[in-house]
Amino acid sequence: MALDKRGYPGPPSWGLGVRLTTSPCKKLIVTKPYNKPRNIMNTRQRQRTTDLTFGTWNVQTMLQPGKMMEIADEVLKLGNDLVALQEIRWQGHEEINKKNFTVIYSGPENGTGFIILRKIKESILEWEQVNDRLCRIRIRGKFRNLTIILAYVPTEDKGEEEKVEFYSKLERICSRVPKYEMLIIVGDFNAKVGREECRHKVSGKHSLHEHSNENGSFMVQFAIRNNFYTKSTTFPHKTIYMGTWKIPGSMEVNQIDHILVSAKHASSIIDVRNSRGANCDSDHYLVKAKVRERISRGWKHRAGCGRRKWNSELITSPEGKMRYQASLEK
Repeated sequence: MALDKRGYPGPPSWGLGVRLTTSPCKKLIVTKPYNKPRNIMNTRQRQRTTDLTFGTWNVQTMLQPGKMMEIADEVLKLGNDLVALQEIRWQGHEEINKKNFTVIYSGPENGTGFIILRKIKESILEWEQVNDRLCRIRIRGKFRNLTIILAYVPTEDKGEEEKVEFYSKLERICSRVPKYEMLIIVGDFNAKVGREECRHKVSGKHSLHEHSNENGSFMVQFAIRNNFYTKSTTFPHKTIYMGTWKIPGSMEVNQIDHILVSAKHASSIIDVRNSRGANCDSDHYLVKAKVRERISRGWKHRAGCGRRKWNSELITSPEGKMRYQASLEK
């Protein structure tokens, strides 16, 4: 048998018995990613938090038959979770529950209220009716609660005393809100906020008007005293998305519906604009806002669950408040 140069049998350069011959490049083994969760037994994802989309709308009466359902369809179509309504003009104060939404209101002269979608109704903690121009609602959040105050300010032609009295009541309501909560004021302020430099501390540069009217000065002074910021004049939208009220008989629009928020939480509101597609035979446009705040949904109590029971019923009377406090103590 022929021997190679190193004394081993076989053809030259075989190298058998000296070292194993391996490929200089190793092949990579490609496998499919393992997408299954680590805990295979618990595959259901819990979705108990959500961001809030709210708005304000002067509907100019809901006395016509079918008007409530028409407004609710527009709200559902645009994906709003909660909308503050002005000029409802219904008698008394009550709660109306439907399959997909709930309406709470207080009257009778002007009438204000809220339309609330079903998915966030469990997060409502409290509702307070002050008068036919002011009402308040509290929403439970994951990190902090939200208080939304609906304000329907008297028109420009009203007397100064009436306006001063209105803002005095509004300040008293704001003073009762805990400091750690996010406070938002929405509604029809009948206020034109101008682009004067002296107002930039409490309002943005993207207002529709050059100069403020009397109601605008009242609103700016209120914002300065109570440390609020006008978010409806902050975002650089086109002019057609800034106007909120169309003057009857003309094509001119004004920006008189506003959204105010406490200055320390101003960055949480990421967008404010009108929704021109919503229609309910009103000369006001629906103003829509998005807030980057997680809403905590309540859970239903089960026997032997061991968790604290949430009371998702709206508090509209002293008896309801007593029942709510009693349920928390259990």
